[in-house]
Amino acid sequence: MPTGRPAGPVPPAWVAPPRAGGRSIESIIPSAALRLGVTLGPDWAADQAGCGGSGDAARGIVLLLADGLGVANLAARRGHAPFLWEAEPERLTTVFPSTTVAALGSLGTGLSPGVTALAGYSLRDPATGQRATLNKWDTPTAPTTWQPHPTLFERFAAAGRPATFIGEARFEDSAMTLSSLRGARFVPAETAPAARVAVTVGQARRAEGLIYLYWGDLDKIGHAQGWESPAWAEALEALDGAVRELAQALPRGWELWVTADHGMVDVTGAPLWDVRQIPALSDGVSMVAGEARAVHVYTDQVGAVVERWRSVLGEGAWVLTRSEAIAADLFGPVDDRVLPYLGDVIVALAGRGVVVDAVDESKPPMIGHHGSLTAQEMEIPLIRLTR
Repeated sequence: MPTGRPAGPVPPAWVAPPRAGGRSIESIIPSAALRLGVTLGPDWAADQAGCGGSGDAARGIVLLLADGLGVANLAARRGHAPFLWEAEPERLTTVFPSTTVAALGSLGTGLSPGVTALAGYSLRDPATGQRATLNKWDTPTAPTTWQPHPTLFERFAAAGRPATFIGEARFEDSAMTLSSLRGARFVPAETAPAARVAVTVGQARRAEGLIYLYWGDLDKIGHAQGWESPAWAEALEALDGAVRELAQALPRGWELWVTADHGMVDVTGAPLWDVRQIPALSDGVSMVAGEARAVHVYTDQVGAVVERWRSVLGEGAWVLTRSEAIAADLFGPVDDRVLPYLGDVIVALAGRGVVVDAVDESKPPMIGHHGSLTAQEMEIPLIRLTR
């Protein structure tokens, strides 16, 4: 059962809290189910679908998730995406941490990271005591053990309306698919935008229902070159053109929904704290996980570690004990089984700052980051286009 939450700490002014107004990434697929007339099961409340449209039921919905396309990023580069911007995006929030593992887990299950245990890029695996990097899944724990709850795609299949998942072939049996997106019929597509559009339109012409299309170009380029780079703008232009083409080519009665899992900030020249180089950050700490802007700190000296991290980071971060983070509703409802996965101390970075656990000089540092609670990372678009 979820743990009870006392009144939480007051967040800093820069925090954009998850699930503001109930319009969040968890409710997107339940809202699509409502539009499609699909019943997700007797244990699924209709009020969990907080983003549903109106009018006659849709024949089908293509849900395109553009990894890394925050509302603020889209707004700042709107000249490169006139079709998307002129569609007047609605603002939703993603989950905390604002990162792909957590967000796709909540998109695919409709549950919070505090229930899925997909609460960071990396976490300590209670079964091994070791840090597990979840996008690589370098842990022996099975994805279905880590995240055992039914996915929404499994619920679609149980209702007799199986969904389709279109993505790169390597995603078909990936750990992230098995943990968060299992249950859909997988259809591989080449990475070229035109190929993805063609496959999606072809699937829509064969059957009605839900099609999930993953679009990862912006996130890849953003990490390597930054979302303010010319390359990111070019990728946004390609996405804008593909969305326009899809909107025109889908069969009548279909809807195209475009959303994202998180936004992104560029950190070049921003404050950087290296745990290995600052004794006040490493003392008493057994493991650092999470990501550079949303850190899970594992320690048996919680009080002392919190005090030292707050002293070093100051206003550059919101440093909380695990209990305080849960009380602040950062992870949503939290099941007892998930508590050992979460850090004893949770750190969300303000501004554009990052915390690293020893810089690896053999690799170029990432420019684009996400994971924290700023509006630029937390606010995601929902664009609905009707054919």
